[in-house]
Amino acid sequence: MKKILGFVLFAALALYGCGQKAAEKTTTEAPEAAAAHAEMPKDAVHGQMGEGMGMGHEAMKVNTDVNLKPEIAAAWSGGIVEVKTKDGKAQRYTLKLGEATPLGDTGLTATALAFVPDFVMDDSGITSRSAEAKNPALEVLIQEEGKPDYKGWLFGAMPDVHPFPHDTYAVILVEGVPSAG
Repeated sequence: MKKILGFVLFAALALYGCGQKAAEKTTTEAPEAAAAHAEMPKDAVHGQMGEGMGMGHEAMKVNTDVNLKPEIAAAWSGGIVEVKTKDGKAQRYTLKLGEATPLGDTGLTATALAFVPDFVMDDSGITSRSAEAKNPALEVLIQEEGKPDYKGWLFGAMPDVHPFPHDTYAVILVEGVPSAG
């Protein structure tokens, strides 16, 4: 009887140990997966990448501060967006930085918060590699009565990456608007 009890105890400990190894493996793989998404912007859809992902005390935090050189920030006054309906109708609107703009009769209002002409994201935050619109991105706040506000990025070169989530309308960055003079 002692041999059987000993064997059962050994088997239970072995299974428990295997479960611990699997949990440890998941924990060590999660930061790698999160790091692969480090260049994703923080927005209403994706939230804070890495925060609260069950990575214990070493949760990865993505810096989403916009850090533009003053001459690059001064070179752009906003962006042009296109609002498309699911049936293909489209209308363009010019968004000036800091100004709320109604988007026609859609019930949506958009405010351009930042324009980054050559978007890149790293440990120091969001910046621009140059003043040229090579990888344009527009940070927007889109509001609709009765719905939560959307704050996120629209990417001109990749409109399908983190698009504005809406059942009826798509809001797409067409181009940046250079500052006058």
